[in-house]
Amino acid sequence: MPPSGCSGWCLFVYNLAPETEENVLWQLFGPFGAVQNVKVMRDLSTHKCKGFGFVTMTNYDEALSAVAALNGFALGNRVLQVSFKKTKNNAGGPTSLLGPGNGSLSMSNL
Repeated sequence: MPPSGCSGWCLFVYNLAPETEENVLWQLFGPFGAVQNVKVMRDLSTHKCKGFGFVTMTNYDEALSAVAALNGFALGNRVLQVSFKKTKNNAGGPTSLLGPGNGSLSMSNL
């Protein structure tokens, strides 16, 4: 159940091509349900996609269906990895699934 005061379920999409635009993710995830937000992470100097992005969906079941259908989906010559956004808890404990709008994702050496 989503925490109160939050909306949407954030999905992590990995292995995107450098030329990927937000509209591609809107089109991919839209058939599974209501998409609230799409964010392709870009290199500041080249403005090309860094290979990953985020999609926020309104409904958990729809987000789950999107993950099931699109994880392993071939987009161009790349195979996508799609999962619920994860983060480590503040105590340094195990990784947990996030509900809507919670936490942050830290990535290095990209």
